[in-house]
Amino acid sequence: MGQYLQMGICHQMLIEKKGIGKTKIEEIERELGKLVDLRLFDFKETEDIFSFTIMESVVKEQLQNFLKDQFALYDQSYKEDFCSVLSEVAQKQSLEQIVGLAKEMEFRFFQYSDVTDHVAISPWSRVCVETSLMLFFFEGKILMEGYNSYLRYLEKLVRASSRQAISGAFRTFIG
Repeated sequence: MGQYLQMGICHQMLIEKKGIGKTKIEEIERELGKLVDLRLFDFKETEDIFSFTIMESVVKEQLQNFLKDQFALYDQSYKEDFCSVLSEVAQKQSLEQIVGLAKEMEFRFFQYSDVTDHVAISPWSRVCVETSLMLFFFEGKILMEGYNSYLRYLEKLVRASSRQAISGAFRTFIG
C-alpha cells in the first residue's frame, strides 16, 4: 500500500484512554494545541475516549472561503473541479452532510481520511491520536513523482504569507 501526501481540515481527533497511561488530559491538550487551535473544537469525554470535534459553526461559516483560498494557490487547470467542490459544499446544511460529502470521495479535491498520529507529550511519552481529515490536497506516489503541483502550491503559499516583495522571486525545486 502506498503513502499519500494529505492536507486538509482536521475534523476529529480521538484518543483512547487505555493508551495514555498516566498522561493527563491537560498535557495532551497542551501538545495538541501546538498542532491545531483547540478553540475551534468541541471536547467530549466518554468512558473510553477523549474526542475533539471541529465545531459545526466554524465549518459552516469558514470552510467554503478557506477552500477557495487554497484552491487559488493550486494548479488552475483544475478550476472546474474546484468549482464543483465549492458548489456541493455550499449546498450542505450541516457538518454531518459536509463530512458525508467528503466520505463519498466523489471529488479528487475533497475527500476524507483517517490517519494515525503520535503526539509527543514528553521525550519518553507519546500518545496515539486517531485524526480524521477533510482533505483538499491528496496525492500519491505516481502523481508525486513530479511534485510539480505541490511545489507550485508551496510557492504560492510562501508568497501569500510574506509581506516582503522579495517573496515574488521565491521558487522551490527538488534537486
